Amino acid sequence: MRIRKKTILYAASVLACGNIVLQALGFLYRVLLSHYAGAEGLGVYRLVNSAYLVLNAGCLSGVTMACSRLSAASAARRERGKLPAILRLSFVSFGTMFCTCAVLVLPLRTKIAADLLGDERCAMALPFLLLCLALTGIENIFKSFCIGLEQMQFSAVSEVGEQLIRILAVYFLLSRYHGEDYGVIAMLIFVGMVVSEIFSAVFLTTLYKKQLRAPARPLPVDRVLGGQFFAIALPLSVSALASNLLSSAGAVLLPQRLMAAGLTYGQALSALGVVSGMAMPLILLPVALVSSVCTALLPAITAAQAVGNEKRMRSLVGRTISTVGLIALPATAVLVPMAPRLSELIFGQPLSTHYVMLLGAVAVASYYQMASGSLLNALGLQHINVATAILSELMQLAVMYRWAARPTLGIYGYLLAMLLSAIAAFVVNLAVLHRHTRFPLRPLRRFGVPVLCALTLFYWTQVCYRLVRPFVSDAVPALLCTALGAVAVYLLVLRLCGVRLMTYLGRRIETSTGVLSMRGRP
Repeated sequence: MRIRKKTILYAASVLACGNIVLQALGFLYRVLLSHYAGAEGLGVYRLVNSAYLVLNAGCLSGVTMACSRLSAASAARRERGKLPAILRLSFVSFGTMFCTCAVLVLPLRTKIAADLLGDERCAMALPFLLLCLALTGIENIFKSFCIGLEQMQFSAVSEVGEQLIRILAVYFLLSRYHGEDYGVIAMLIFVGMVVSEIFSAVFLTTLYKKQLRAPARPLPVDRVLGGQFFAIALPLSVSALASNLLSSAGAVLLPQRLMAAGLTYGQALSALGVVSGMAMPLILLPVALVSSVCTALLPAITAAQAVGNEKRMRSLVGRTISTVGLIALPATAVLVPMAPRLSELIFGQPLSTHYVMLLGAVAVASYYQMASGSLLNALGLQHINVATAILSELMQLAVMYRWAARPTLGIYGYLLAMLLSAIAAFVVNLAVLHRHTRFPLRPLRRFGVPVLCALTLFYWTQVCYRLVRPFVSDAVPALLCTALGAVAVYLLVLRLCGVRLMTYLGRRIETSTGVLSMRGRP
């Protein structure tokens, strides 16, 4: 078998390009929503979307993972006759769960909106939520099937096209609605989502019929295949449903707890909309780079474990933790001083310095939790990742419930709850990783160098922007000059610390069936 050669840097760059395009479109979409829906409108939409995320997790998370893994295994064993059976089983499973949800939600939508979501205005959007979920199911099953067959380009085209159509559809609908009923605004947003999902569902269905033809003799769904499918799907569905239920419960309870702190209902919804629809997406801009590097490293970790190369496995686990810090901390440190000005320019929403700094800490802790959880999944320890994720959500819900209702904290209580729960989850995940792999912690190298870079860039950004701003007529060139200077300062600090980032990421990985080796020092 021909050996394919690639570097971590190359793989991460390819993944980052796709993620950055989608994130840029997603950011444009959020700007559009903030302009036409406003903070309170985003708050109502966030309540409806929390219900959508719960239903999506319960109906699709396990089904899509089972479809992807079983289609990949069948293709590798040249058992193409099983592929149509896997697709049928996926659609039947999703269809059964979706119909159950529709039967429960449609007749009770007013009660669900008032009692569970806490706002009767959400009821108008629930029928379109269900339609969106049905189309998303078709799209995601075909998408997971393509990923299992290593046809990722089809999935990428579908996602980019869907996001573009969603932006246009939502813009068309919201720009022509001049009312102030936030329930109607949430409904129109979901109508735009339905339009975009129609494109993805039709595109991938047509693609399957033309490009991924079914074999001449497809095999039926048998007991063995059904057992394998549900052994993967059921545990993942239950864990995803539990995590999303807890997360959505926090989104629903937050306005009520903020009202207990002295805010009006409109102010509470606006606070939720600012956090979820404006501030956090701005601070989380580096997630495209962090997730890309993690995704590029994780297959090599799984392969090293499969062939029993424990030394390489330990090296890659440590490298993942180090790389997350080298990207996440400096990037967030540059964004934090810029965020108040960027928020005013993009969203027209002022943000205080303390608010943004706390958001930055939440973002960094979330990156570390995400990376450590992904490492556990790559090493076959997903049950621990599920447990820590659920426990951290419970912790966040409990802390938020108490602290967000305090007049002295308010929305800061919610942010502190997010921060503490993410840190706790990362610490537990890191302890499990260290115990399981015995990778060297090296706290000064893995955490000290990123912190030093972050502090340097934080003060550089503040000072440089103040010095440059008087000499330019607009804030945008000043921010751009500051960001470019921060990149140069960052590389200089890394060099002084003895770290060459491009060399660090550019070591070659050679993969073939059952074999993995790497060139260069671990």
